[in-house]
Amino acid sequence: MKPSTLLSMIAIVTFGATAAALADDLKDKVKVEVQTAEKHAGMEPGTYVCAAGHLHVKGSVQNLADVAVGQVKVAGKVFDANGKLLGTATSSTKQSVLNPNDKASVDLEFLTVTGPAIEHVKKEELAAIAVAPKP
Repeated sequence: MKPSTLLSMIAIVTFGATAAALADDLKDKVKVEVQTAEKHAGMEPGTYVCAAGHLHVKGSVQNLADVAVGQVKVAGKVFDANGKLLGTATSSTKQSVLNPNDKASVDLEFLTVTGPAIEHVKKEELAAIAVAPKP
């Protein structure tokens, strides 16, 4: 293998590792919370049931980093009153760029939490699991 080819491969791998490390750092600088402004009858704030009968949790994401970021992927979990996990879901922000301090909404659909299980949901947890670099 030519030395120039080897150096190019090393540079690509190093850049990829650096970009991944930066994305992990950015994940820690994103604030995610359940939206509380809207309340549906008999449900926790920020939750609703869609026409297909699935539980949804609406959340907001705020970029607390001092740099713009790309889409933010959020994971959610819902629990009953005893702390038993009832379901998980993921969603991403729709905006392609979030500038510093910008907020965006996310809507997580819990496909396995339907029917009577919805009434047992007493706690929601949302967390950023990935932040794309600014495109």
